Amino acid sequence: MDTTRRVLGVLLVVSVPPAILFWLLIHPFAGFWRRIGPRPTYLIAGFLFSLLVIALYLVRTTLLGPDLGPNWILLFFGCVLYSISVWISIVTRRQLDNKTFAGFPEVSPDRSKSVLLQRGIYGVIRHPRYAAVIIGVFGFAMVVNYLGSYLVVLGSIPALLLVVLFEERELADRFGAEYEEYRSRVPAFFPRLRRPNAR
Repeated sequence: MDTTRRVLGVLLVVSVPPAILFWLLIHPFAGFWRRIGPRPTYLIAGFLFSLLVIALYLVRTTLLGPDLGPNWILLFFGCVLYSISVWISIVTRRQLDNKTFAGFPEVSPDRSKSVLLQRGIYGVIRHPRYAAVIIGVFGFAMVVNYLGSYLVVLGSIPALLLVVLFEERELADRFGAEYEEYRSRVPAFFPRLRRPNAR
């Protein structure tokens, strides 16, 4: 059990920060990436992602910090949260083709069909992928129960909110008034208990 938790903890601390960095590289600089094209974009971003994974792996013990020990209550609720995250991810993935999933419309809108998703889960919340990440990382940290895993969660939330800010700016530039209307109608992360009255 302890070995499994440690392996999962290492996986968490070396993969989550680089994944968030990837999107922090893409969204704020979408115009630049569009000028150089998708192949150089993914080569550069992939190279930086790999470097960061290696660097974090080299200091994994420090990043994990103290082991807070196995906790069956946290394990249970962590598994519940992670299962919810997986469900959201599966539902979301059904609406995304491979290019959209990889962020191709952001870096090469001329070569890929750019459609504003507003149905299915995207009609309930605007950012199901990021909601799944936040819920999943929090659940994962509870299962692992190392101090460093919780610090990754605390760092991930503001970083993902920053990604969302940049992504929404890019979507507003790409879709204009259509996105502004969608944003005013659909909440970002938490579904409304009651749908607003149709005007």
